[in-house]
Amino acid sequence: KRGTFMMTLTPGDDLQPITEGSDWLFVLDVSGSMRGKYATLAAGVQKALGKMRANDRFRLVLFNNHSHELTSGYINATPKMVKHYSDKLAAYQPNGGTNLYAGLYQGLQSLEADRSSAIVLVTDGVANVGETAQKGFIKLLKTKDVRLFTFIMGSSANRPMLETLTQRSNGFAVSISNSDDIVGKILEASSKMTHQALPGVK
Repeated sequence: KRGTFMMTLTPGDDLQPITEGSDWLFVLDVSGSMRGKYATLAAGVQKALGKMRANDRFRLVLFNNHSHELTSGYINATPKMVKHYSDKLAAYQPNGGTNLYAGLYQGLQSLEADRSSAIVLVTDGVANVGETAQKGFIKLLKTKDVRLFTFIMGSSANRPMLETLTQRSNGFAVSISNSDDIVGKILEASSKMTHQALPGVK
């Protein structure tokens, strides 16, 4: 008779560990609504950078009305570089609107196909400058093979859209309230970046 069933397929040991390090792209909301939360964001990112492996690399892209990169290309996560860019991040003053699309667009540029890459998006609000339609964001993410991990600060964000984007890229979206939350969730994300992946399985 008609019915339903569930089947789970688990790959064996064919997925090789990633030994060359991973690339981490931080796309950070520095709009005016982040003023009361920005110190938490900066402290959390600093702690997370400090826990990276020496062969991991990172980039910092900030967005408000526009986007710009705080780093100059990929930076090796050495203690010296982590402190230098953590200090620059902490000194930034949030202002302006929320052009989320510009931040993601700039972040997706210069991804290297032979490196395992992940995007950490931290935001507290709704995209209100530039492209704001969900279909535009989905089309953008389809252009690259990268996982998106979204950390939501506060309750005003467009959570349905952010969750859809992360699901499409095999990441996750979670709410956070303090710097330790950010570190814990980034470590959770990094545990998903230790082995090669099987994307697009049918």
